[in-house]
Amino acid sequence: SNVALVRTVAELEAAHAEIVRQNDELERLASRDPPTRCFNRRAFYEKFEKAFVESHELDTELCCLMVDIDNFKRVNDQFGHAVGDQAIQAVASCLSTGLRLTDTIGRYGGEEFCLIFPRTTLAEASNLADRLRIQVETEAGVRVRTVSHLVTTVSCGISSTGFGARTPLELIDQADKALYAAKEGGRNCVMAHQLGVEVRLPH
Repeated sequence: SNVALVRTVAELEAAHAEIVRQNDELERLASRDPPTRCFNRRAFYEKFEKAFVESHELDTELCCLMVDIDNFKRVNDQFGHAVGDQAIQAVASCLSTGLRLTDTIGRYGGEEFCLIFPRTTLAEASNLADRLRIQVETEAGVRVRTVSHLVTTVSCGISSTGFGARTPLELIDQADKALYAAKEGGRNCVMAHQLGVEVRLPH
C-alpha cells in the first residue's frame, strides 16, 4: 500500500541520515588528536596543502606558526606524565580559543603545535602569535589544577609565503628555524623567518 511505501522511504531516509552522521563522527575522530581536539598531523597537513594551493592561486599571503612548550621535559620529569598531559591540553585550549574562523591548528608532535593563518600578513601573524603567547603565559599554568603556580610558556616561530616557500613543508621548515631561534633567544618569545634571517619580534 501507499502508506507502507511512504513509511519505508521515510525509514530509509532516516537510516541514511544516521549513516551520514556516523561517517561524519568517524571522520572527526580520525582527524582529531583525542586529548587536545586539535587536528592530528595527517588531517592538519591535508588542510595545510589546500590552504597553500589557495594562497598561491589567489596570490594572498599565508603564514605558518610553530609553537613549542618551553622546558616541557622538566615538567614531565618533575611532576609526571599526567601533569605533562594536562599542560599540553591547557596550551592547546589557550591556542584554540584565540583563533579566527579561517585559522587551523594541528598537534604536530609531543608538545609542538602548528598553526596556519590564511590571508594574513607577517605583521598580522606576529601580532596574533604574540597574543597567543601571552594567553598561554597567563592562563595555561592556572588550568593545570594539580600543581599550584605551574609556569607554562611557549616559544613561537613564524614564516610567511611572502618569503618564497614553494611547498608547505618548506614553510614549516622556515617556521621551525624561527622556533629554534626563539628557544635560543631565551624562550617565551616570537621569532619570524625573514629572507633567511630570524628576526626577534618586539613584545
